[in-house]
Amino acid sequence: MSQGAENTALEDGSGAPERLGSPSRPLNRTERAVWLGLLSTHMKLLRTLDTELTAAERIPLSSFEVLLTVAEAPEGRVRMKDIAASLLISRSGLTRIVDDLERQGLVVREKCPTDARGFDAVLTEAGRKAYRRARKVHLSNLRKEFLDKLTDEQLTTLAGIWATVGLDDNAAAC
Repeated sequence: MSQGAENTALEDGSGAPERLGSPSRPLNRTERAVWLGLLSTHMKLLRTLDTELTAAERIPLSSFEVLLTVAEAPEGRVRMKDIAASLLISRSGLTRIVDDLERQGLVVREKCPTDARGFDAVLTEAGRKAYRRARKVHLSNLRKEFLDKLTDEQLTTLAGIWATVGLDDNAAAC
C-alpha cells in the first residue's frame, strides 16, 4: 500500500474517520501540522491571557480560573477537590493558588457543610468584584487573540471537532 493510501480516511458508518495502518505510525504532514498548531496556539494564548490578566488586575490566569469556577458555582462555593479536578491541577497546586487568593481577601475556605472532612472555596465580596474586572480583561483578550480571528463557520467547525474528540467535557463558562 502506498504512503498516500495509508493516510486516507475511510468512513466506518459512525461518521468518524477510520485511519489505516498502525496506531503508532509516524504522523503525516497534515497530522503533524494539526497537532503542533494546537499546541502552539494553546501555549501562546495561555501566555497572552496570563500576561494581560496579571498586568491589568494582578491576577494570573491560574487564579482567574479558580475565581471563575467559584463565581460560576450555583451558591458561590465549590469543594476544593472539585476545583482541582475541574481545572486538571493537583490538590497541592490548588492549595497554593487558594492560599494566595485568601491572602488577597478574594476567597475564604470554609468547612464543607455536607462533609466535615472537606473544605469549600467561597468567593468574598472583594473576590466577586475582582472576578468581574478580570473577566472583562480575560474575555476581551480571548476575543482579540483567538475568537475574533475566526469566522462563524470556523468557530462552529472547531466546536464540532472538540465535541468529537471529547475535549469539551471540562469547558468552563469563561
